Amino acid sequence: MNQADFARELKMSRELINKIERGKSPISKRTAVRLKSLLEKYSLNDLSHGVNILGKASQEESRHSNQPYLLQRREQKNIDSPFLVSLVAIKAQAGYIKGYEQVDYMDSLEKYSLPLGINPTGAVWRYFEIDGDSMEPTLGAGDVVLATMVPMEDWNDIKNFSVYIILTHDQLLIKRLYQKSRTEWVMISDNEEAYPQVLLPTEGVKQLWLFRRQIRSRIPQPKEFKITA
Repeated sequence: MNQADFARELKMSRELINKIERGKSPISKRTAVRLKSLLEKYSLNDLSHGVNILGKASQEESRHSNQPYLLQRREQKNIDSPFLVSLVAIKAQAGYIKGYEQVDYMDSLEKYSLPLGINPTGAVWRYFEIDGDSMEPTLGAGDVVLATMVPMEDWNDIKNFSVYIILTHDQLLIKRLYQKSRTEWVMISDNEEAYPQVLLPTEGVKQLWLFRRQIRSRIPQPKEFKITA
């Protein structure tokens, strides 16, 4: 069973499975329950003989299986750098929609360090560059947001009116979300006069990312000042 098949069985994204396999993302309690059910389904619940349910590890991977993913990558690439996060720039968004599950494509994206004070462990991080004006004045074109992936199993627990990056089969969007039901979300723009609310069926969502930090591309226009000095 390859990663894509395995992800479909667990109702998770292939990218998250890849992160778990490489030790970059922890296994949540819900995932553990689903995993146990899957093992029982395929009669693989006896792991005492070293069955590798997350893909056939190469000899090179086996030697480093106890190392965190970042350290493995550093060793493989012979680099000594801080934790780097991929940036989905405006010019890369069309490619990301098609290639977000391809490891080679993700490795080709530009990567940048996390801001100071952020612990990178326990989450999958990504930078996204904002395009358009649907979230003005909160977020403007050219701003960069830092986000963490929301596992599919946690989609029923989204935070209403929080800002999310949503990947569908043909769009990459940044909106506030309201959970109308388990199968439908309402997408809300801060620039609501130009962009009315839209219903989004959850079955069409491929990835969901929660907004964490913002990097502005420009300083907001100041109010008018009256000189009194």
